[in-house]
Amino acid sequence: MTTNSPRKRRTSRDRILAIATMHFAKLGYLGTSLEAVVKDAGVSRGALYHHFADKHDLFRLVCLKLQSDNAKKIDSAIASGANPWEGFVNGIHSMLDTAADKGVRRILFVERVSVLTWDEWSAIDMGTVGGSLRPAMIRAMDEGYMERRPVAALWYLIAGSISRVTTIAAESDEIDLDDMHDEFEQLLSKYRIDRDQD
Repeated sequence: MTTNSPRKRRTSRDRILAIATMHFAKLGYLGTSLEAVVKDAGVSRGALYHHFADKHDLFRLVCLKLQSDNAKKIDSAIASGANPWEGFVNGIHSMLDTAADKGVRRILFVERVSVLTWDEWSAIDMGTVGGSLRPAMIRAMDEGYMERRPVAALWYLIAGSISRVTTIAAESDEIDLDDMHDEFEQLLSKYRIDRDQD
């Protein structure tokens, strides 16, 4: 029986990603060393390079894993809505909650900006969270629950606002998560079409 089975390789890769996520969240990109990741993951340097080309590639895949996990939560929130509008708003609230996590926020909204190119980040975002919420917003418009607006402009306004406001909230005691939820609810309500009045 070989010790280099697909299951063992997958477990090794997952362990490296988990340890690297903790290091990037605590120490940032520059403060994280591959030697420390290898040591804490209990794998060889060769094992790390078997799965990841370099530190940049490891960071990119940590971002992808975090966004994929966030997308699952957001998808569940969207699905819980009684109609497309509620689904979209639920998804926004879920995005706020995930973005407010300290480790997620540091990796995805602080470190990521100086490490990944726009093309790298755009591919990750639109394949995960953006690929969930943006279609939910379009569906709400298409089905008459939301005022039709320029999709790209509104999407980037919302996504950028969530990114920035959760980063500010982490460094300031002027705003908290509940206030952010309330303000986004008010902001989005201006686009709602009340179907009950039809």
